[in-house]
Amino acid sequence: MSWLQKVPTPLGGLALGIASLGAIWGFVLPEWEEAFLLLPKFISAPLLALILCKFLVKPSLLMDDLRHPVVGSVLPTCTMAAMVVAQSLLGNLPEFARSLWLVAVFAHLGLLAGFMFHRWRDFSAGIFTYEQMIPSWFIPPIGIIVAAVSSVGMGYEFLVSVLFTFGVVSYAVELPLMLYRILFRERMVDAVLPTFAVMGAPASLSMAGYLTISDAPDPVLLVLLVPLALCMTGIVYVAFIRLLRLPFSPGYAAFTFPLVIGSTALFKLSGYLDSVNYQDAAILFDRLAWGELIISSVMVSYVAVRYCWYYSHSLMAARRLTYMS
Repeated sequence: MSWLQKVPTPLGGLALGIASLGAIWGFVLPEWEEAFLLLPKFISAPLLALILCKFLVKPSLLMDDLRHPVVGSVLPTCTMAAMVVAQSLLGNLPEFARSLWLVAVFAHLGLLAGFMFHRWRDFSAGIFTYEQMIPSWFIPPIGIIVAAVSSVGMGYEFLVSVLFTFGVVSYAVELPLMLYRILFRERMVDAVLPTFAVMGAPASLSMAGYLTISDAPDPVLLVLLVPLALCMTGIVYVAFIRLLRLPFSPGYAAFTFPLVIGSTALFKLSGYLDSVNYQDAAILFDRLAWGELIISSVMVSYVAVRYCWYYSHSLMAARRLTYMS
């Protein structure tokens, strides 16, 4: 079972991207919804099961990941993916889906607490540096907004509202700090550079969550979120000119969800604008959303293929070494 211990934790990010891609395709093409929901059910769920089994076989690996300033920040993508998987199961196994969703929410909060504890301990010990702060640090506090995006039919409206508010406030606090770190501190090393793609997710996730749980969205908040989401997504698109030249690593998983949630947010925005009779704006954002959906579909497929290629070759190489020894 040594191979199981080598399952990369960032695989949770790919599981999240695949699950979210299936969810948004099912949303925009409801006649094919059941087919698209096979992605979270039969691809994302097994990927998450691999990661869970890794931690069950050797629990110390979970503690090691939580202590790590990079891996600890991407670990909550597993619980975010579990929330989306739970939503995909709601129509077939409603009670199980609601239970899974609730477990994923509280597991995410537990991972957030663990991540914050270890970062505070590093700070108290004097070993924290500003350069350790990278865009994936958005994931633990702001990723909880996935609970809002996946909350339809789950109940727990008050809990979802509290979690959404916490996520948005966290983004408002963390964004200036992250921009300062990126613009005025040392350049991120190539090993963590793929996490820059995460910059495109929080604003779009906030907008998607808000439009999911709010019956009457505040135009002021939308005026703040929409341009911010478009700007951040645009910056990430430009950054891909550099990011896609990097050697493959598990961090490539960061290229998936930010693009998918960008298209999700725009589709929800288009639907809202259409409902309040802003048809021209609705059509514009719908076209943008379709463009982003096509791009995100290509990116998720590309990353999935790269993962399969890389790890199949790694597994074969490991087997050859075992045979030779």
